[in-house]
Amino acid sequence: MVNIFEALRYSEERQVIFAVFQFEGVTQSWWNIIRPKWERERVRWTWMNFTREFNEKFVTQIIQQRRENEFIRLQQGMMSVADYEPQFTKLSKFAPELVVIEQKRKRRFIQRLNLEIQEALAVAQINTFGEALKRAQRVDSAKS
Repeated sequence: MVNIFEALRYSEERQVIFAVFQFEGVTQSWWNIIRPKWERERVRWTWMNFTREFNEKFVTQIIQQRRENEFIRLQQGMMSVADYEPQFTKLSKFAPELVVIEQKRKRRFIQRLNLEIQEALAVAQINTFGEALKRAQRVDSAKS
C-alpha cells in the first residue's frame, strides 16, 4: 500500500484515512475506539503510528518480532534483485524505525545486497531508494 501512497503523493494523515476507509467489522470497531483516543492524546496521524497501533492489536507480538528479525537478517543471497526487493519491502513494515527515513531505507537496502552489487553502487551518487533499486537491478541484469 505504501507504493500507492507514494505514487499518489498522499500525506501521512491521508494515508491513515485511506486505510481506515477500507475497514469493516472488527477493524472498524477497533478504529472507532482508537480514533477518539488519538484525538484526546493528540497523537499525530502518521503511517508509522497507525501501523504500530494496528500491529499491536492484530498482529501478535511473537509474529511481529519474528517478522522484524526476518527483516533484520534479510540479505539478497542467491535471489535476484527483482526477487529481493519485494521481500525487503514486505518485511520492512515490521521494523519501521529502520526504514522510516528515506536515507535509512536506501542504506539498509544497499547494505544487504550482494557484495558485487554493493561495490558497483559505491561509486554512484544515489539519493533515493528508487534510484538504488533501479541501479541494483541494472547491475544484477548485467552480471547475468
